[in-house]
Amino acid sequence: MAEQSALLACGCYRFRSVSHLWRPQLVKPVRLAIVGATGLVGRTTLDVLAEWQIPLRALRLFASDESAGRMMTWNGRSYALEPLASVPLDVDAAILATSRKISQQWAPRFREAGVIVIDHSSAFRMDTDVPLIIPEVNGRALNGHTNLIANPNCSASVVVLPLAALNREFQLRAIVVDTYQSVSGSGQDAVAELDAQLADSQSPAKIYPRPIAHNVFPQVGPFDVRGLCDEEQKVVDELRKILECPQLSIFTTTVRVPVRVGHSAAVTVECMKAVSRADVETAFRNMPGMIYEADTYKTPREIAGKQEVFVSRLRVNESDPRWLQFWAVGDNLRKGAASNAVQILMELFRD
Repeated sequence: MAEQSALLACGCYRFRSVSHLWRPQLVKPVRLAIVGATGLVGRTTLDVLAEWQIPLRALRLFASDESAGRMMTWNGRSYALEPLASVPLDVDAAILATSRKISQQWAPRFREAGVIVIDHSSAFRMDTDVPLIIPEVNGRALNGHTNLIANPNCSASVVVLPLAALNREFQLRAIVVDTYQSVSGSGQDAVAELDAQLADSQSPAKIYPRPIAHNVFPQVGPFDVRGLCDEEQKVVDELRKILECPQLSIFTTTVRVPVRVGHSAAVTVECMKAVSRADVETAFRNMPGMIYEADTYKTPREIAGKQEVFVSRLRVNESDPRWLQFWAVGDNLRKGAASNAVQILMELFRD
């Protein structure tokens, strides 16, 4: 049975948990380019487009020079992979599932040519004139965009939905986030490295600073002079921007774990006022894009391939009920990347 969706008056989507398949409605046919079509996020984007039956007038797939000329099949048709030599002027929008360097080179060119860019890299997320969008939280920020929209960091995307629910009802004072991030967040080579080390304990670490099989380490990205790793600063900056709380106190530790798909987080929150468990549960249940479970919890293995963020393990501090904790888990390739970008595309081309 296909999952149903309802468009809220605020412009957000409310998901009903029937299955992970979501069929959107009323989207204008789009001429779309995907840059980085052969990567994990690019291929997941193609899966989401097909599953959600997004109407495309045209599709162009771009990849590295090494992949150019190969064929990819999507929705029963074959498409030739193209090298990105110039901006394609016969498309309405482009999803860039590329490195920061490539996005910095090409996103401004697409933008200047009048092509709307949805960029997965971190290159433009903190630019003041670039909206950083989670449609369920701040879709209104798309109004007045200037042809460049940033897709948030994959771990920030997982935790921001429950945080937005709390902020709307109780106003946040402080957040402590510990993330447990899968290797697919680093791309196909990282997944291959995990598989190689699981098969052979002597297989060397190339992508990561330590072996990842049967291991965890508290580092996602390089460290700065303050001892913060790159991912920790991204989470802080992006949560503040999406929640529109530039002074919000946020402290985070990012941990890489030997999981293929799915980011998890243990989150501690201080609200501006005392809260009750019942009121928090109501706020969570009313949040679009999120499923709250009171009596069980989900793991990355269970949610891979699903659109929603799953929240559980809610605890309110008995001695100081301004404080609460919860567990959140989501598919980093979907809500953390591809399907969020497709949601943005839908908002932009709503009929």
